[in-house]
Amino acid sequence: MNSIKSKELFSADFKKQFSKILLRLPAIFVMGVSWYLSSQERLDMPDFKNSDKLVHFVCFGFLAFCWTLWFSNESWKIKSKRSVLLRNVLLLRILIVVAIVSIYGIIDEIHQSFVPGRFCSVFDWIADTLGAGMGVAFRICCTKIAAKSEK
Repeated sequence: MNSIKSKELFSADFKKQFSKILLRLPAIFVMGVSWYLSSQERLDMPDFKNSDKLVHFVCFGFLAFCWTLWFSNESWKIKSKRSVLLRNVLLLRILIVVAIVSIYGIIDEIHQSFVPGRFCSVFDWIADTLGAGMGVAFRICCTKIAAKSEK
């Protein structure tokens, strides 16, 4: 008989790598949905002034949160006794995520300029970038809350 039953089907290393892949899919999915929606000539928006800016802020905030999943939970923890180097690494991660989302916002706005009925807006891009900052801040807060609940 085969001794497969006594062994796990997948190694711990495989499971770890697979979970990393799964955590990276949401950012790609959100970008794909965003691109599709940007390709539409018309989208229904909430009925109040500058509602599109709020939609940009929330959607790109969620996108930034999804991009933070590319890094480990530990890397988002803020500890008061962190070394200067670790604080700089955290700052670098924040800047990387905000830059990725902000650049995607620029590309998305340029893309919209080629869609009939849509146009490129600097103010939409500003809302995208501010939302990205808020999405990263939300991840840091979630990590901090989770760390407190573990104690």
